[in-house]
Order: sequence, then structure tokens, then C-alpha cells
Amino acid sequence: MSIQCVETLITVRVFPDGKYHMKFRTEGDKEDIFNQDFPIPMSSPWTAEIIEKGKEDSDETVHIIISEAVLSGNTLFHTNINDPAPLRHPIIVQEKNRLFSTEYFLRQVFKGRQVHQKYPLMAIEMQDTGNDSTGTIVETEIIMYCLKAGIEDLQKAMPVSDLLKARILNHFQGVFFKAEEEGKLFGIMDDNQNGKDVPFVLPKQLIETNFRPFLSDLPQNFTEACMNAMNPYIEEANITVNLHDDTFKFSGTLPGAITHTNADSISNDTLWWTFNYEHFLNDDYVIEAASIVYHPNNIQKAIITGALILLIGLILIFKKRHTS
Repeated sequence: MSIQCVETLITVRVFPDGKYHMKFRTEGDKEDIFNQDFPIPMSSPWTAEIIEKGKEDSDETVHIIISEAVLSGNTLFHTNINDPAPLRHPIIVQEKNRLFSTEYFLRQVFKGRQVHQKYPLMAIEMQDTGNDSTGTIVETEIIMYCLKAGIEDLQKAMPVSDLLKARILNHFQGVFFKAEEEGKLFGIMDDNQNGKDVPFVLPKQLIETNFRPFLSDLPQNFTEACMNAMNPYIEEANITVNLHDDTFKFSGTLPGAITHTNADSISNDTLWWTFNYEHFLNDDYVIEAASIVYHPNNIQKAIITGALILLIGLILIFKKRHTS
């Protein structure tokens, strides 16, 4: 696996009117911060700048992206819900006005990558900090997952029977098993290895070759359509691997007094979370906070109004008793 070294600080300050200022600051090598594992929003309404600075005692250059915007409500960042690849991290800020108080709610979810369910061997390898290479066995696991997902995505446009789908998947699994048994697995995957700049690529030649026995039973152009359907899932696996060793910090500031949070720590009025890819490798990583601002003027008015009503009531009772 490619070893990344990228640090990202996310800052959110919620204003009394319910809007919020959000800022991303990501720092690392040029290749790492400009890949697509955690893209920084840079188009309108975001204002972004790119900074380069030299490392101390080194000829290397550190690249920094800073991007910020004033937002309201729910921000999705990735709107194509059918694309499995991106790391999704929607944020929502809500303001609820009541007579005596205003409540604020902050919630950001880093969607789990579900690596253990999709490719368990890769999950084991990612959690092995001493491992810096992706084995061919893991690569075949990725291809099998992407192949199955690609066929499923084509079911409406190019339906394939369950029996034929099982035959195709068993055939590919058998090809990989036999190659591994004969010590030729690296050889049949060799067309992915040359000149690639990502951990996983689509082995077109291998897929085309092993679809041939089924062409008479498949819809026309199914092989090409299936490879196109597999590409987003290949990209998903690459993004997951590229998140390896990325670190994140999140700071949040809300108006008023904090009533609930799952923050790691609180410094003055700022909530802090620190996490990395392992926190959302499988399940969602959720950032939550809530606060409240009381309205003393409304409370005072209510007390005074209540006291006046009570006083008037007592006066009326007194007069009624006096006249009777």
C-alpha cells in the first residue's frame, strides 16, 4: 500500500443566526494532497488558496490547501449518491428557536468504508502497520468484489440470470485459485503491474479473456459494459487505500453552553476530535455537538407577566371578598 502522510484540520464555527463558517486546511506532499482520497472543496462558494513551503533541514516542499466558506443547513460535498468511490462526510448544522432559548446542533458523519465486508483480506493488510505493499491475493479479492458489483449494477439494463452470474463468478474464482496453486498468480495479473500509479487497476485483458466462454449467453457488448460498471468500484478501493495514514483533526465552536458532545476534548469553548482512516474503515465515524443559548429578556418578561397576572388575580379575589 502507498504510504500517505497528509494532515487535515477541519474547523467549524457556528454563528448565532445558525449559519456556520467551515474551513479545511490540508498539508502534505503534492502527490498526496492532490489525489482524490479526500478532495478539498475549492469551487464557489468556497474560497481556496494553495501554499508551498520548504521543510526545515530538507529540500522537500510541503503543499498546503486552505479552503473556507460560510454555509447553512446541510452540506453534502458529494451529490452523486450512486458513485461508491468518494469518502462521504456530510455536515448539518441546525438552529431551533424557542421562547426562552435557542438550541444549536452540529453533526458530521464520515461514512464507513465497510472494508471488512467488501474485502476482508485488504482490511487485515491495512491494519498491519508494518506492511508497505499490496499483495496479489488482495488484488484478486478486489477484482472479484468489483466484478460482482459491476454485474449487479447492470441488472436493469442488461439482466443476467442468477445461475449465469454464479457461473461467471465461479469461473473467475477458479482462474485465480488455479493460478495461485500453480504459482502463476502474479503472471496473470502482470498486465496491471506495469506503469500504474495507483494500487489497483482494471485488468482488461484478463476480464475480456475470461468472459469469452459466456459471450453467447450474455447480452451484446456486456463485457465492455461490465468493465465500465466496475471502474467506480476500482476507484473506491484506491481511495480507501490512499486514506492509509491520513490523519484528521476537527474543531467545533457553538454559541452558548454545550449540552451534549462526543468530542475527544474541550479547550476553552472549542471542541476537538482527532481521528484517522481506522475510525471509519468499517463503520461510520460521527461528530456530534449541541448547545443552548438562553434568552434572559424573554425569561424576565415571562416572570414579570406571570407576576402581574397573579397580582391582578389576587386583587380581584380580594375585591370580591370585600364587596361580599
